[in-house]
Amino acid sequence: MPSSRSPDDYTHSMTSPSSTSSPTMVSTFILPCNFHELAKRYPHFQRALRELQQRQQSKKQDDDESKSLAAQITHRFNASLTRSLLHQQFGLEMPSLPAGRLCPPVPNRANYVAWLRELLLRSEKELCCFSGGVEVEKTWQHQGIDIGTGVSAIYPLLLTTRLFAASGGGSNSQTYPPWRFLATDIDPVAVQSARENVEANRLEDRICVVPVENEANSNTLRSDATSTLSTSKGPLFAAMDEAKHNPMFQRSRINGASLAAYPQFDFVMTNPPFYSTTKEATDPRAGDKRSRTDMSFNEGVYIQPISNAFDIDEGSSGKCDLQGGDVGFVTAIMKDSQFFRHRVTWYTSLLAKRSSLDALLQQLHNLDGVWGNRGQIRTVEFRQRSDIGDGNDGTRESDSSSPRVRWGIGWTYERAVGRCSVCRVLSGLQSFNVLVEAVDATFATEEVVSRLVVYFESIRGIGLKCTDQARRSNSTSKLKRCVTVVEERFHSCSPSSPLLLNHDRDNINLPYEGHFVMDGFVHAMDGDYATESDVIKVQVSLEMYSHTRHGRALLDKIRGQMVGEIGRTNRRWRRLMKKNGIETTG
Repeated sequence: MPSSRSPDDYTHSMTSPSSTSSPTMVSTFILPCNFHELAKRYPHFQRALRELQQRQQSKKQDDDESKSLAAQITHRFNASLTRSLLHQQFGLEMPSLPAGRLCPPVPNRANYVAWLRELLLRSEKELCCFSGGVEVEKTWQHQGIDIGTGVSAIYPLLLTTRLFAASGGGSNSQTYPPWRFLATDIDPVAVQSARENVEANRLEDRICVVPVENEANSNTLRSDATSTLSTSKGPLFAAMDEAKHNPMFQRSRINGASLAAYPQFDFVMTNPPFYSTTKEATDPRAGDKRSRTDMSFNEGVYIQPISNAFDIDEGSSGKCDLQGGDVGFVTAIMKDSQFFRHRVTWYTSLLAKRSSLDALLQQLHNLDGVWGNRGQIRTVEFRQRSDIGDGNDGTRESDSSSPRVRWGIGWTYERAVGRCSVCRVLSGLQSFNVLVEAVDATFATEEVVSRLVVYFESIRGIGLKCTDQARRSNSTSKLKRCVTVVEERFHSCSPSSPLLLNHDRDNINLPYEGHFVMDGFVHAMDGDYATESDVIKVQVSLEMYSHTRHGRALLDKIRGQMVGEIGRTNRRWRRLMKKNGIETTG
């Protein structure tokens, strides 16, 4: 394993989305890839690179249009590059990468693993964990599942490296047990190859590669799609059935429960087949007409019949339709997750297209136990970049100007905290100033707090309840006066006091604060920010969290008249003050 980072090391970052209306985070992974340095260190890569350059030179002499370096890449070169990068960056060996099977690009796979690490670390603060009615620290089983591990087993191998090592371990992860992983595949060739790679890294005690039955592609599908196929169990069921008989994962069983035979896992991950037909998987790329990546049928294509009743509104015919590709595969896992629910904390998947992400998000809005709660859903845009070059003779191809993009999705059946970061509302009104005639800042602050409470609790048609307290905002560690507002029916809810679910839009996994929570921080401005004489400027900063569409609608309604009512500058207040002979401020 590499002992320390170098200037040529990878970098990973998580950034907020550019659009304030989207909760999709951006995960960027940059992997320096100097061909010259790799060739000096790894003779097998030197040979593969020389062959690649010779092919490119031959194309140039023939004046062939497909003369770019990328157009000459073969499985042999990809395999050599993957082996070199894995060893250089992570100290991993990968002796088995058979031709005709998918050769994994390292930046793409590493990005998924790095995001998964961040997901688990943030979950320690953003998922509710209670014991005996008291909030406790999130505990992990230190176990994960990779569905469809492929010939490389690259995900579980990367999960044993420094890229993931700190997950679930806080600042001193060495005090926690090592992570263990179950890797499944339906292809006997993939299982054998994956085991060889695990053994080459002496990780048999941490990674268990097992074959599973092919529940979908093993069935014969007629072209008219009229065949009726069993859809009771999908890829997650196959993995969990293997896990319950495997002694490596038995230590997390809970006796007495209906699911006691199944171990608990912290996550499921998968890189699903992206295509729904063989033609789609084998046709040249639409842009540069290059051949698709070498892969087997099971690696590239998935066709699964599912019931319309699972992901379409009530009233549908309920007949069986064909749905395939990454959407179909993840839908099958989604259906399995209904049975296992809390046996797995996070269900995640890589996705090929934004349209796939949108289709699955729509299904999560109707998934029992999730119902579109934003705190229980994570979406991510994966951007990975390899700065490629040989640093010697000028041969260079860098995709730094157009990083490759993939998408990811995750969902959980655990309850999220009310102030979950992905639920933060960043669009619309965020802050405003109020001018108050007062002798000092304390009086001005009290006046604005009083106005906020009166305004919130007098809004018709909602029923709100306020709490006046000192809180720390996200922008500063300093305690500030804060008015927190929630729906009145959720005001007293806690682990020892159950949620009052009496609305069509309510569901059992709402946070204890309900559909939304709003914090209004009140701060009297001083110095250059204050106004002259006896008028004091008071700033109201809003931090809002919405878990559902209903919660967002309520927040929009609350903010609609807020500035005018609190500042007493709207038409209603101007008329009232004029009637009472009071001069308006500002």
